[in-house]
Amino acid sequence: MFKNIKITTSINKALQQLVLVIMLGLFCHYSLASENSITESSIAANIGESNTEKNTANKIRVLFVNPSIENDPFWHKIELITKQAATELNIDLAIIYGYGTRFFQLEELTKYFEQNPAPDYIVLLNYPGHGKLTMDFLLQQQVKVITLEQTIAKEEKSLIGTPGSKYKNWLGEIYFNNSNAGYMLAKELINMVKADNKKPIVAGISGHYGSESTLRNSGLQAAVNESGAQLTQIVHAGWSAEDAYKKTHKLLQRYPNINIIWCASDHMALAVVDAIEDLGKVVGSDILVGGFDWTPKAIASINNNKLTASVGGHFMMGAMAIMAIYNEEQGISHNIFVNEHYNSFELALISQRNINQYIHLLQSETLPQVSFKGLAQLYSTRAGKSSINLLEMLKKTSLKRVTSITNPSF
Repeated sequence: MFKNIKITTSINKALQQLVLVIMLGLFCHYSLASENSITESSIAANIGESNTEKNTANKIRVLFVNPSIENDPFWHKIELITKQAATELNIDLAIIYGYGTRFFQLEELTKYFEQNPAPDYIVLLNYPGHGKLTMDFLLQQQVKVITLEQTIAKEEKSLIGTPGSKYKNWLGEIYFNNSNAGYMLAKELINMVKADNKKPIVAGISGHYGSESTLRNSGLQAAVNESGAQLTQIVHAGWSAEDAYKKTHKLLQRYPNINIIWCASDHMALAVVDAIEDLGKVVGSDILVGGFDWTPKAIASINNNKLTASVGGHFMMGAMAIMAIYNEEQGISHNIFVNEHYNSFELALISQRNINQYIHLLQSETLPQVSFKGLAQLYSTRAGKSSINLLEMLKKTSLKRVTSITNPSF
């Protein structure tokens, strides 16, 4: 019996050793396989990282300075469409914020360049009061500059000159005619009142005391003078909806026969609509209201026959700069920058008369139907020196986007 136990024990030990050998073999096999797998994964990851770095390195790098705060209703749409253009045109876009003042904007610019490699281009709105400081700083950074709107005036303008004159890195400026836009909005409102055989009695609610507001106001005054309408008063509400609401109450108490309220922004115009309705009057019948910016709420209000009209297209500013950069890098001559002959583009009017033609272009925060490559091409081939009408431009490139399925070369 003890002998059998010893034999059994010996057999068991032998079996245990055999199992151990097999397990060790399997362990070594799986360890090597795992190691090889990790090595292959690491190599693949490194190759992926290398390719990503290479692709990023090959892209043109652009810094867009949003002069306001993140999610500002007006600048947010500009930012989104600028991103859309950059993505389609394979441009690496970074964004920082100026927080609404020239001091913060220059501070954020300085911080960016301290913490990041200099971009190839920078797109920004140059704040009055810091125009020369900003241009000097960007010249030191050896970065190409495209500015938005003509914000610098008078003595300060003489210090920085025009694009390319004193600062060779300043390539150009994106600009549209605010005076003509103010005129266009006023003429639409006045003509609609006249069509009802009424004398147009106009009040204006402007933004702040600055160049943009002044230019828009000048267009209003030109339209009034030309048409024989009566202008009661232009008040300033500082772009505030709350102030616009309060000032509407005061204007209608002072001038109860007003039948047109011209506003320098949609944000204020929608507050004016609320004020008129709270006073028991009918918007669109007793009093016509118009604004600027083509905000989604304003477009919806026009479509609902409340707000009469809005002038807009400002949201294309940043995308225009991106298209200019694309053409510059491709070595393609273009007519995007403003000069003495024409503007970058003309703002356009959306009203109750034409809303059905264009609402499909304006309902989204971006422009998914629009081909920015097609638009860049349009600016490289347009004949003459006239400004392009924004609505026709968007409509044309939207049609191109649709037909590009059968014409991929566009």
